Amino acid sequence: MKFSIVVPVYNVENYIIKCLESINKQSYDNYEVIIVNDGSTDNSEALIKKYIEDKNKFKYYKKENGGLSDARNFGVKYITGDYLLFVDSDDYIDEKLLEKLNDVLRNNNYEMVKFNIIDVINDKAVKHIEKLKESREVTFKELVNFSYFEVACAFCYQAKFYKEHKYQFKKGYYHEDFGLIPLILLDTKSIYYLNFYGYYYVKRENSIINDPKKIEKRVYDVLKLALENINIIKNLDIEEDTKALALNFYAVGAISRYKIYRNKDYLKRLKQEHIAKYLLNKTWKQKIKRLICMISYKWFIKLFLGG
Repeated sequence: MKFSIVVPVYNVENYIIKCLESINKQSYDNYEVIIVNDGSTDNSEALIKKYIEDKNKFKYYKKENGGLSDARNFGVKYITGDYLLFVDSDDYIDEKLLEKLNDVLRNNNYEMVKFNIIDVINDKAVKHIEKLKESREVTFKELVNFSYFEVACAFCYQAKFYKEHKYQFKKGYYHEDFGLIPLILLDTKSIYYLNFYGYYYVKRENSIINDPKKIEKRVYDVLKLALENINIIKNLDIEEDTKALALNFYAVGAISRYKIYRNKDYLKRLKQEHIAKYLLNKTWKQKIKRLICMISYKWFIKLFLGG
């Protein structure tokens, strides 16, 4: 079993060596690393080249800056493994992650494997405790309640499955994972949950997600992706309960962004798009929540989304 790891790089000179070292130290050694330098202007390139000069598993590519989505898509074109992982260049992985994945996959042909993420905040690791303790095959209905449900780096993908569907992260968008990963999960026929904390997500102050100058674009990108995917999901031939959960996920995702961007125009757009109608509406509790949202998005956010 061979794993391909795509590492997109952009101006991460303070993090990249720790990231690559965590891969190089893997207890399972049948893997390749596709490093994509997305037009870095700092010292990342020199550090990478020096680190990998005696390591034949690491392959280095350089391209003009196109953003995280473009770098990931570029890297996937060069993979030769049976399974694919994405590791962001300011994060790192547990040394046993590939070993644990291989233990699951050597006798099974799962299209996706979900593992757990640990937040790293000011050099301190913070675990998200998942409700499901048992490693086993799971459904979309179960996964939608997991931490980092929509994060690309929280999954291992069967390369054949990924390539046959020609998946692409949308170039020019923030929160590209939000736009793609749930759709992949709706496509897959087999998902395994591995109850193992294998990925360390480093939350740094100067990352895209924490840049206050980019809040407006980030928020509207989420809304655009939500609306596009709602239209896709409505027409999918899938179980109605699963469809309802997926539509609810995107509706809540779009509505919740008002908490960080309290803009009247954004609230007006939510109303114009009638986002509230995609909230779950099966139980009495769900019906009441949706009714409140239809009356007032602000009250819905305050009462049910902690804002």
